[in-house]
Amino acid sequence: MKRIERVSLIGLGAVGSVVATRLADSLGDRFTIIADAARQERLRNEGLLFNGRRYDFALTDKDEPKELILIATKASALPEALDAAAPFVGPGTIVLSLLNGIESEEMVAARFPEAHVLYSYFLGHPSLREGNRITHDGNFRIYFGEAQNLTLSPEAERVGQLFELAGILYEIPPDMRSALWQKFVINIGCNQTTALLRSPYGHLQRNDLAMALAVDLMNEAAAVARAIGIAQADEMVERAVEVIHAMNPDGKSSMLQDTEAGRPTEIDIFAGTLCRLADELRIPVPLNRAALRILSAQ
Repeated sequence: MKRIERVSLIGLGAVGSVVATRLADSLGDRFTIIADAARQERLRNEGLLFNGRRYDFALTDKDEPKELILIATKASALPEALDAAAPFVGPGTIVLSLLNGIESEEMVAARFPEAHVLYSYFLGHPSLREGNRITHDGNFRIYFGEAQNLTLSPEAERVGQLFELAGILYEIPPDMRSALWQKFVINIGCNQTTALLRSPYGHLQRNDLAMALAVDLMNEAAAVARAIGIAQADEMVERAVEVIHAMNPDGKSSMLQDTEAGRPTEIDIFAGTLCRLADELRIPVPLNRAALRILSAQ
């Protein structure tokens, strides 16, 4: 099987930087960053300091298809990311969208019908960022695969081979649609509750009322998943609670970090998406509707 050797990533933030450093160490200049002119200039001048080590990534400068493109921007920046990635997508290009939420893969596939889009998500401890300095404890895993496929596709197998060489832990679930909803349920409970309470993960772990709020938010999401026909919807909240208890007590969700920094949050990707789906199904989701109003108003 031919190895993947020409890889690009767009979105060198808290998630993208964790993946980019591993791929750069493994592939060298065969791994490149897709960025606009201003971002390229900053990267040339400042590089990226990841856990104290400076990375000067190669930058994509030729409009030619890549074998694999990873998208790791904020979900709200996906339209711009697709525009930036377009010159580098060709027939058979594999695309992994590591964005939060449950809708980005469909958007990528609609924009690039010639590409092979794998469902995917990043699950791990959050990074902390100050300017061009990022720290991360190395605890993460990437889940990817076909939407529903009991056999391993050649594209997923090639990505797995690449990740093994780069030291990136991964799993290939047989039902990525269900797995994506599992991550979505975790985000509904964890990201939103920590942002609403302005508290790190440890507050959910130690405070029964805080955890109860997270569970109630997640139960609303699981009810929607169940109505849509997502596999294993009945088990998602229990699994999510286990994940929350395994998190670094001092860690802060990306939504909490955005809230504290006064940046726009991804509330529309979480509660916003859930409320729209719930409206179509006529399922009440009052807590998520309240979270959407509160966090949208900040």
